[in-house]
Parts: sequence; C-alpha cells; structure tokens
Amino acid sequence: MHNPFSIYWNKNWTFQVVHGEGGIYIEAKGLGLLIRKPLLATESPITAADNLVYSEDKNRKSLFNAWKSKKINNLN
Repeated sequence: MHNPFSIYWNKNWTFQVVHGEGGIYIEAKGLGLLIRKPLLATESPITAADNLVYSEDKNRKSLFNAWKSKKINNLN
C-alpha cells in the first residue's frame, strides 16, 4: 500500500497513515478539509478511510438539512 493512498469510490479524497501524538492515525484530505481519526488495531486502513469519509459526509448532510429546514421555517 502506498502512502498516501486513495480509494476508487472516493476520488475526491486522498488518505494517509500517519504516526504522531502517541498513536497511529488515518488522515483524509479532500474538498478543502483535513480530517483525522485514530486507526484502531482491528481496522484496515482502507476500511478506516472509508468510514472516516462516510461519517464526515453524513455529518455535512445533516448540518445542511438542519440549516435548510431552519431557513424554510423562518420564511413562513
């Protein structure tokens, strides 16, 4: 596995396994963001990278929908 690496279904992101701050982390860069989480001993780097981007995408969609519903409620 090369470092940094990418996942074919997440073309907008590049991933890197980094050692720092007393542990091993998976780091994702893409769409103007840099996110990082600890790499667990039971996770493969590819699974951890996929989960990291999936949770970030889910969080962004949730925040957008909350903002959109608040905007619509304020217009009424």
